[in-house]
Amino acid sequence: MTHVMRQRLKLVALLGLLSAPLPLAWAMLSAQVGIPEGRVANGALLPKVKPLTDWSLDYLVTESATENATGNATDSAVGAKEAPGMPPLAARGADEQRFWLSWPEPNQPQLAAAQAERWWRLHRALGKEAPRLGRLVVAERAFVHLQVPGEQRALGRWPAPNDTTSAPHQLRLIDPHGQVVVAYGPEITPQAVMKDVRRLLKRNPVAPR
Repeated sequence: MTHVMRQRLKLVALLGLLSAPLPLAWAMLSAQVGIPEGRVANGALLPKVKPLTDWSLDYLVTESATENATGNATDSAVGAKEAPGMPPLAARGADEQRFWLSWPEPNQPQLAAAQAERWWRLHRALGKEAPRLGRLVVAERAFVHLQVPGEQRALGRWPAPNDTTSAPHQLRLIDPHGQVVVAYGPEITPQAVMKDVRRLLKRNPVAPR
């Protein structure tokens, strides 16, 4: 074997070693095996769904929507302007740095009320971080449950995922710019959502004023 041939074989072996971790990483991510806790969201990360600004919703402005989860009035964004397609300015919180939990209202009144209370309790459990989260519930024509404190309502169609192979979303976590960050299916629990919310708020601290 010539010297040139040996050098080429060494190069091929080196490239093989460098590329081996990539398929392994994809397999680990797909199966969520061997990944440290806290590295993967409990729902579908960055799902293929259009941003909140393109949902064509008719936002309903009420006194309850300008309150936080505990029923206290929220700070309004000073000097900010209304953003087309986003919740009203009064409901977006101080400096508009508010993430959103959004879900479609079920048709059954009891189920709709249970859903609203479930996410209200999660919101309250955030404590001092509660003002950084909003709750947006969407009904197609009219609401069938009583509004709970801090709940922003909107009328319109809940947009389906752009990917027709994806399962319907029962809950979405949205960033302050309207991008859907995580989508959840019907099996999701408040505990799992809370982990994602806390992780997201921790990684996106409020800028000092």
